[in-house]
Amino acid sequence: MKKVTSAKRITFAGLALWFAMVSCGLLTTPVNDVKPESQTVNVDSATSANIQIDFPAGVLNVKSGTNNLMDASFRYNVRDWQPQVQYGESGTQSNLVINLPGDHRVPVSGEWVNEWEIWLSENVPMAMVVCTGAGNSQLDLGKLDMTSLTVETGAGTTTVNLDGNWQHDVDVSIEGGVGKLSVNLPVEMGVRVEMDTALVTVSANGLIKDEHGYVNRAFGTTPHTMTLKLEAGVGSVVLVAQ
Repeated sequence: MKKVTSAKRITFAGLALWFAMVSCGLLTTPVNDVKPESQTVNVDSATSANIQIDFPAGVLNVKSGTNNLMDASFRYNVRDWQPQVQYGESGTQSNLVINLPGDHRVPVSGEWVNEWEIWLSENVPMAMVVCTGAGNSQLDLGKLDMTSLTVETGAGTTTVNLDGNWQHDVDVSIEGGVGKLSVNLPVEMGVRVEMDTALVTVSANGLIKDEHGYVNRAFGTTPHTMTLKLEAGVGSVVLVAQ
């Protein structure tokens, strides 16, 4: 799967550039009427999937609950913000990318809208990468069959629900930028959290502190373990395992 560059570096640089351009009056992207769209991707012959979601700004919701590989609903009112869905298969491996190529300029006037709601299959094992910029992101992933997960956040509020009971080990990497990050962790499955949080306030509910970070009460007692590597820049982190 494609290696993802650091969302924090991109976000910090992007925000600095955005403010500079606003002050110079260079951002003139117009706001139009809200345009709704929907897209569906069938499972076809694939038995596993690589999923990549690149979301620059707005409101993002990712959840389970479709018989297809993906169902998605989009709403936006900036012409250049039309989401692109790319899908391909190689043998039994499918590759799905949802992104916003091209112009990501934010209007300096008017009320802009960019909302993505994405439903994914609970029955297809998937390795997932989610990169978010600014806004509010809700990733409800506890019912998905994830083999690995990488989340890179920018500015805003991000909630990641991982409260599931997978029948295999799961590796999760979350890299937070600026803002608030909340992570709901499994209770019935063992969890280890390894942390690098320099300028971040961390609250851990239902977790036990250890030398590397935290573990939940089920750690070491279950056949499979979720390992969460958490890195955050500035803001707050709330971990919940209860």
